[in-house]
Amino acid sequence: MNPIFLAQWMKEKRSPMMVIAFCGLSILATLIFGLGMDQKIKIGVFPAQGVESSMTKQWIERLNEGDAIEFFLQDEQAARSDVRGGRADAALQVSQADYRLIASIENPNVQIVDRHIRAVFLEELQLRAAESYTADAAGFRDEAKRYLEQPPITIEVLAMDGSELLHHNMGLQLLFTFTLFLAAFTVGFKVNAITMEKASGIWSRMVLSPIRKSEMYLGHLLYSMLIGFVQILVVLLLFRYIIGFNMGNHFGMLIVVVALYTLTIVAFCMLLAGIVRTPEQFNMVFPSLIPLMPLISGGYMPPGTITNPFLLGISEIFPLKHALNALTEIAIYDKGWLDIFPPLAKLCIIAVVCMGIGINLMERRRG
Repeated sequence: MNPIFLAQWMKEKRSPMMVIAFCGLSILATLIFGLGMDQKIKIGVFPAQGVESSMTKQWIERLNEGDAIEFFLQDEQAARSDVRGGRADAALQVSQADYRLIASIENPNVQIVDRHIRAVFLEELQLRAAESYTADAAGFRDEAKRYLEQPPITIEVLAMDGSELLHHNMGLQLLFTFTLFLAAFTVGFKVNAITMEKASGIWSRMVLSPIRKSEMYLGHLLYSMLIGFVQILVVLLLFRYIIGFNMGNHFGMLIVVVALYTLTIVAFCMLLAGIVRTPEQFNMVFPSLIPLMPLISGGYMPPGTITNPFLLGISEIFPLKHALNALTEIAIYDKGWLDIFPPLAKLCIIAVVCMGIGINLMERRRG
């Protein structure tokens, strides 16, 4: 086993660019897509014709009392140009007692912005109407503000088990998705080295050597698992300790899940290598199949977005779905071993089934 393992390592030392490239892509994709997920929505505000700038600034102050959306004063022409060019979700035109939301497409952000603006305007106009019936308008507004800060009835939203409802960190989910997805590419091309050696005749010559066939498989598969595990580990350590992503208080559990996922993806690639007949076929089928994993598994979307039973059933055969569920449960929701046992058990089942069938197919077809 050791000579096979060291031979793969010497190949890696001579040409390490593939592993470096996939590590870089994991980091770059997360930085591009992940860091922008939790940023505020920015909306440019400009006054309608005949409205003073002071009135516009007052509306901006009221609108910015929320946390999710940032409103800022902007020139009308620039605001409309940003919306038209897709650089902004929407722009807001305000008058003394009304507003107009300008958007080029319908998306969830526009609906969120519209609900927030409507609530603020409705509240402000109600206060203005009530002030007109009181002698002390300033005192009434202060009293109303104190009343709203300490209302007699409050609503508290909790999770189904009665615990605090946590915000889902989409940026962290994308970090896990891109890292696991690109590591699968690295592992797959390393596993394909077995089919390449069989096609070139190197495998047949090694069979005649003192090395047992089980050691030959073990050397290849352990190296493929190690290189994929190291790639994922490097990316997670970089984001945790250098970029500053909050991955929860159980980083050791994350490492265990990553190790099990890497083993499972090695088995999954072994099954695929057993189904195809040549390394060229593997290089055609594998890059076409693997990108479907995060898409069908819901890695790019918030939880609960995919509801189609057929797609949910297909996603059960992909290791990425179960590893992603376990990682997000640990890092975001602070779950323990009992809570993540179901996805870990599914990973183990997939690994055993794929490895057994894959090696059996390779032996039957290639000897």
